[in-house]
Amino acid sequence: MQVHGIAALAFLTAASAVAPGCSPGVMPAAAGSVTVSPHQTTVGLRGTVAFTAIVTGEPTPNVTWSVPEPGGGTVDASGKYTAPANPGSFHVIAASVADPTNSDVATVAVTATPVITVSVSPKTAATTTRGALTFSAVVAGTAAGQSTAVTWSVQEASGGTVDASGHYIAPGTAGTFHVIASSVADPTKTDAATVSVTSIAVAISPRTAATTTGGALTFTAAVTGTLAGQSTAVTWSVQEAGGGTVDASGHYTAPGIAGTFHVIATSVADPTKRDTATVSVVSSVVISAVSPVNAFACEAVQLSATVIGTSDTLVLWSVPTACGTITAAGVFTPARVTGTCLVTAQAHADLSKQATITVNVALERVLSVAVLPASATVVPGAALAFAANVTTACGTFPAGQ
Repeated sequence: MQVHGIAALAFLTAASAVAPGCSPGVMPAAAGSVTVSPHQTTVGLRGTVAFTAIVTGEPTPNVTWSVPEPGGGTVDASGKYTAPANPGSFHVIAASVADPTNSDVATVAVTATPVITVSVSPKTAATTTRGALTFSAVVAGTAAGQSTAVTWSVQEASGGTVDASGHYIAPGTAGTFHVIASSVADPTKTDAATVSVTSIAVAISPRTAATTTGGALTFTAAVTGTLAGQSTAVTWSVQEAGGGTVDASGHYTAPGIAGTFHVIATSVADPTKRDTATVSVVSSVVISAVSPVNAFACEAVQLSATVIGTSDTLVLWSVPTACGTITAAGVFTPARVTGTCLVTAQAHADLSKQATITVNVALERVLSVAVLPASATVVPGAALAFAANVTTACGTFPAGQ
């Protein structure tokens, strides 16, 4: 027997039967109370049980622990009970230090058959979708030769997976799930851990935006659903090659071409979680040209076009073949035609931007006339035929052609 025995309990009972100032058989009301947990339990030979005691209505919460039966096992100051080597029914007493008359008793059934227990650690845990956790399990109460291993499982279908080492992978959906460790020696003995799975979400702002070619925008992103210690940062990227650039702070620079592009914010904690902003880039390029222009057939004329809104001021020139030719510098030479020719000036920075120059082509100008023959001798009354060649920018031709 430890600390106090059954006789001590009997003494306390007898002493309380007749108290000073009270009639025989009338007990005074207790000032406080003690509650032991668990009140009843079963343990194997030499097994252990951890008891707790709650004291109320006393100046101090402390208790003394004792086992009244000789050979009924031992209990230490923390309430840890160690069963004896023989089976039987025994009792563990917790008595208030402030008032030993206030006590509570737990009943322990010690059996010769080993009582297997499983304890999972940690009992509660949290992670994000597709996150990882590691659990361990301790099996107690096995007999010599019995396995102390466990098998692992997840109680809920689609609640994630757990391998033979207790490594758990959360599912892709949020929720509360349970990881179970079952004793190999006695599969009816299990313990469970509760797992709270949260889902990370990324929200980008603004979701839609517009700018001009080469323009700048700033985006922000909020990450929710992370656990303590997890990063709330994002990485930034542009979905389309050539769709502009974005730095680590979400500062976006549009490309030199118009179009629709997408800026993406990706969670650092869970790269499968992202959000996208749509950016409409319109051209800031403007091209203008001097029109109309008058020209003579076959005579070169310099055309002019100006590009603004970009550092690329190159102009691309084109003209129908029947109208003539044009150089990269915009020098247009009409063919030997008359009428109206349309010359196109296109901005290299934005091919969708162009200007049209109307060229009014007039009949070629005569540069010189040559009479053939230039001189001749003829007798009176004789006939002599002359011809004339006309020279223009287009060439030399017989007069009238």
